[in-house]
Amino acid sequence: MPGEKAATGVATQFLAAFVANIISLHIGFTVGWTAVAIPVLESNSTLDGTNPLDKPLTKYDASWLASLSMVLSIFGPTACSLSIHRWGFKPTGYIMGILSALSGVIVLVARSFAVLLAGRILIGLAIGGGAVVSTNYVAGAAQAHVRGALGTFFALMFNGGILLAYLVGAASSYFTVCVVGVAVPTVYTACFFFLPESPLHLLSKGREDEAAKSLRWFRATGHDVAGELKEMRLTVEAGQGGDRKRMTVAQFFKERASRYAFAAIVVLILNQQLNGSLVALNYVVEMLAAAGDSVSAGWSAVAVAALQFAATFLSSALVDRAGRRPLLLGSNAGIAACHTALGGYFYAQAAGLDVAAAWWLPVCATSLFLVLNAVGVGALLMVVVNEFFSPEAMPIAMSISIGVQTVTAAAVIKMYVVLLGWLQMHGCYWFFATCCILSNVYIFFFLPESKNRPINDILAELRGESKKKKNLTTHYDPVDVTESQK
Repeated sequence: MPGEKAATGVATQFLAAFVANIISLHIGFTVGWTAVAIPVLESNSTLDGTNPLDKPLTKYDASWLASLSMVLSIFGPTACSLSIHRWGFKPTGYIMGILSALSGVIVLVARSFAVLLAGRILIGLAIGGGAVVSTNYVAGAAQAHVRGALGTFFALMFNGGILLAYLVGAASSYFTVCVVGVAVPTVYTACFFFLPESPLHLLSKGREDEAAKSLRWFRATGHDVAGELKEMRLTVEAGQGGDRKRMTVAQFFKERASRYAFAAIVVLILNQQLNGSLVALNYVVEMLAAAGDSVSAGWSAVAVAALQFAATFLSSALVDRAGRRPLLLGSNAGIAACHTALGGYFYAQAAGLDVAAAWWLPVCATSLFLVLNAVGVGALLMVVVNEFFSPEAMPIAMSISIGVQTVTAAAVIKMYVVLLGWLQMHGCYWFFATCCILSNVYIFFFLPESKNRPINDILAELRGESKKKKNLTTHYDPVDVTESQK
């Protein structure tokens, strides 16, 4: 049956996206490890073996563990992109997997703060590099009609990794948490072996026969591989300007498409970081922990992570149906409404009004905000990054984007205390609501819709070229076209 053949090809792409994003699961697990491990490492239980270190960590030491790996992740994309350009995704994926597993081993056996910090430094490089491998590999092999769903796998697996860390931490020991931190990248390295090299990368190196063989692995039987390779070649040539030399930073900002795409990514990063997600997550944990003595902080964190994971799964299901712009616009509008309501609640509370009857509002509004954030703004950044840049511009785009994201997140965390002093609690929520509304203004007027569009068509629009009417469902899959016409 034609429909069964097409479904088989899509299933293969979803399987490949899952395998490639096991490293994203580990990145999320690494972030979640901090919240689970630091309370143990700060405890005075070094004698009974609960705390494996020779002495408890101070708050100052713990802050380095929490922040250094994220700061060093800025350097991972550049090194990883250079490796991909020279050797390809497969060798680079192995390097990221082995590096992650090695860092996990160092953390597992660490008995002093210095050794533990060394493991976290190493894992910081793997975090930034792993994000490049997983997202770019999937984008280079995905068909247009499922590219959005596959692009959300990074956020889905990342949130799944945080959930996994919280679950293991709440249900077992620090030692078990660290063992899982070694096992996940080991499984990734073993599974990644069975995937082919990216067809888009092979094509960019002029290895067309190998690219065709790789693409056949990702597609259903009967798919027009030659036609799709022709479309891919246009995308590669659009980014290379006719040669296969690596794009420089100067060339990146000189090219109109890259400049416009980069501006869009910066707006989405600011949207993501200035919508109050980091602050709200901290407050949700406290609210859930305060629900009663039977609810521990650890299981409260599990509830928060599960909420994020479920909402990201919903985003994966909707992104190729609803489109990127509608999800972003709806997500921002809903978040702004939640923050406006929260601001009103805290304003009334600060004014001395009785808000006892609205006790449910903070928990419900914040929980809804988390869902809306994970469905839209929180999940779609990497989808847009992988659709708005040519293969040659992608390394620079990823490196700068992750750097901007890391710096912005750190600044928001630091500045929140200052904003709280200036604006008070209600003013902070209204500030976050305003940021969401301003982001929607940009998205509505300037952000192109990329749903079901070939990459070279998106690049042409960003370059200001006139649009041409195209069949944007499945250009080179006669099986799918036949099915859609029934």
